[in-house]
Amino acid sequence: MASSSTQPSTQNPLNLLDLPPIATIYKSLIVMEDTYVFNIGLLKLRPERMVDFESLKINGFDFEEMFTAQGWNKYFDMLNGPIYTRMVKEFWMKAHVFDKVSARMEEEKAIKENPSLAGKTRAEMGLCDFNETVVKFVLAGIEITISRAHIAKLLGIRDAGKRIADYKNEVYYRQSIKKELYEDESLAGKSKFMKDFYVVLFKVLINNIIPRGG
Repeated sequence: MASSSTQPSTQNPLNLLDLPPIATIYKSLIVMEDTYVFNIGLLKLRPERMVDFESLKINGFDFEEMFTAQGWNKYFDMLNGPIYTRMVKEFWMKAHVFDKVSARMEEEKAIKENPSLAGKTRAEMGLCDFNETVVKFVLAGIEITISRAHIAKLLGIRDAGKRIADYKNEVYYRQSIKKELYEDESLAGKSKFMKDFYVVLFKVLINNIIPRGG
């Protein structure tokens, strides 16, 4: 009896993340003005700092498990890699957030230019589908679209979470957090008054995940 074989499935080399493509190539290259009117030469990069969890652990600050439990290991490993400074600056000069408001404005512009498009879907208008808020920019004439799913896949973490803003009015959580962070709750609000463990943890956060300036 003749045997049959199936070809093993292979991953698309141009889409290693198995997500909607980040780069969209049109028939002609896109020419895009800078989003911000600013001298690119004046931009100063604030690169993330490498974190040596082993050294911190030896000195009594063992909080690596806090990041491991949330799947952040790959992110901290990436901090040891190169930084393409020129590309980062180009990104910030041309990047913009494309959200529901942006999508609606795009549709209104299309209808204004061609009133017959009124009542049509985005696809019928010749526009790309809008499913979520993304960051868009143009690099070397190619449109780049980055979604939350892309970032989650790159870091190897789940594309899920909770919004901190949802808990801003929860007195119970705020009181519990203050008790954990401060020896003297009356000093809550200033990082320098936190317990030493959380002061160091706070510095890791503001230098690598939630920078206060840039």
